[in-house]
Amino acid sequence: MWTYRNEPASIHSVAQESRVTFNKNSSMHTSAKVPFSEKTFQSAAHSPVTTIGKASFAQRVIRSKKQFDIFTLGGALLYLTGMLLGALWQPGTDSWLWKYAQHYVDLQIDRHMEHQLAQIFCAQFLALLTQLILAALAGFCVFGVALLPALILLKGIGIGFFTACLYLEYGLAQGAGIEFLLFFFPQLLGLFLLLSQSTAAWHLSRELLAVCIHNRGTRPLTESKRVLSRLLLCCCTALLPAILSCVCSFLFAGLFLA
Repeated sequence: MWTYRNEPASIHSVAQESRVTFNKNSSMHTSAKVPFSEKTFQSAAHSPVTTIGKASFAQRVIRSKKQFDIFTLGGALLYLTGMLLGALWQPGTDSWLWKYAQHYVDLQIDRHMEHQLAQIFCAQFLALLTQLILAALAGFCVFGVALLPALILLKGIGIGFFTACLYLEYGLAQGAGIEFLLFFFPQLLGLFLLLSQSTAAWHLSRELLAVCIHNRGTRPLTESKRVLSRLLLCCCTALLPAILSCVCSFLFAGLFLA
């Protein structure tokens, strides 16, 4: 009787021991629960890398600054080379180009001496606006990689030829004074705007050329947006050289009256 009464107790104890043993060994089972952080770490460690993340803002700024410095330096050197070529270029005195250059110089000087501020403003603004639009349009062409440096070079040749004609007609001292006080600062500001616009347009043209040749351009849409936004900004800023030209004419043109 004693053994019969304690038999269920022994069976119950065995069941409890087996339950305890199972609970203790459950952590060793392969399907045991793992914390969420460990699961995330393991999945991230074993998942293959399929995409490349975008560059950070600091990397994009550094890259754009480097590109801007390289092209600006090259454009400035081309501009100075064009000025030297234009100053040394001496066409025949009977050629139409020389006659046109003399007429243009006389027209500019007469406007400043007579204080025709409205005509000075319109001529300066429209000339710079045309150059900025041409630079922006060249950026949407694959040949803009070569056209934009040629545009800067031609601008330098025109300024150098204009300065040389000014020196030949008014002498070295008076011609240098007219150039520095009336034309130098508007030309310098206009050159800065043209280089800024040409920089963005050149990078867009290079991206389009990479797409056409290697089929690996990565930022044509981004560069096109940058060209259009830069064009809007430069066109608004082009008012400053025109205003500055009027101010220089009002302040210093009377010093060169005969």
